[in-house]
Amino acid sequence: MRVRTTLAVATAMVSIPLAAPVAEAASGPVGSYVLSVVPADGLGRAVSATLWCDPDEGTHPDPVRACDQLRRVHGEVARLPERPGPCTLEYAPVRVIAHGAWKGERRDYMRTYPNRCAAVRATGGVVFAF
Repeated sequence: MRVRTTLAVATAMVSIPLAAPVAEAASGPVGSYVLSVVPADGLGRAVSATLWCDPDEGTHPDPVRACDQLRRVHGEVARLPERPGPCTLEYAPVRVIAHGAWKGERRDYMRTYPNRCAAVRATGGVVFAF
């Protein structure tokens, strides 16, 4: 009987610390990002937006659709499917940058595209559309 009681107490003591991080993670957003679109030549105006998912909010103009896209790829911007459609052949390179976290894991993305339209379409059409 004494062995069973000791085992039950030890099991309970081990499971308490393991449950704490889960409760802590559930209290904050699933994803949080700072998104930027920066002219690659250093000229022009850089723009940024914040995005939090679950709840879907931030300064991004369409946080619900942006978070829906990110949920489908587990917060990996590089895995967003391209949104087909036309873009001009204008050469005005921009760098898109996403720094943040998804379910506690760091997420970073940076890539240069030939123009803003190409950048938005290549990243799903919503996440960098601001």
